[in-house]
Amino acid sequence: MPKNFDFEKDALLGIDFGKTNTGLALGRNGLVVPLEIISGKNIERAINQINRQVIENKVVKIIVGLPLSFDNKETVQSMEVRKFAKQLKILTKKPVEFQNEYASSREALEEAVDLDIPTKKRKTNDHLAAALILDSYYKENYTF
Repeated sequence: MPKNFDFEKDALLGIDFGKTNTGLALGRNGLVVPLEIISGKNIERAINQINRQVIENKVVKIIVGLPLSFDNKETVQSMEVRKFAKQLKILTKKPVEFQNEYASSREALEEAVDLDIPTKKRKTNDHLAAALILDSYYKENYTF
């Protein structure tokens, strides 16, 4: 946590990184909302768009979903995520932490079904996955 972190006021940004789509979610005071889905095809552009959200929402820390295997081992994709997170930290100058995102995409799909999101739109649920990642981070690190 940043030295003067105010749980009730300071915002966290959750990210579900993907080479095709990257989902963003905003958290404040333990409440999480999906923000947007951005293209992950151009990493520099994606990082610039994320930085815009960091500035606009006064984000103090970024939580990135880390796709570990079911037994918490690194995967090819987790190495890509770590590389992305390093670039993100350099540009935003904000602390970046990882949250195991195992099964977050499946949970996001289930959430989309529960919310009656049309089948065609369920393919792009990355912002819901980002919200689940951030929610898991809050639950593991804070008591409410």
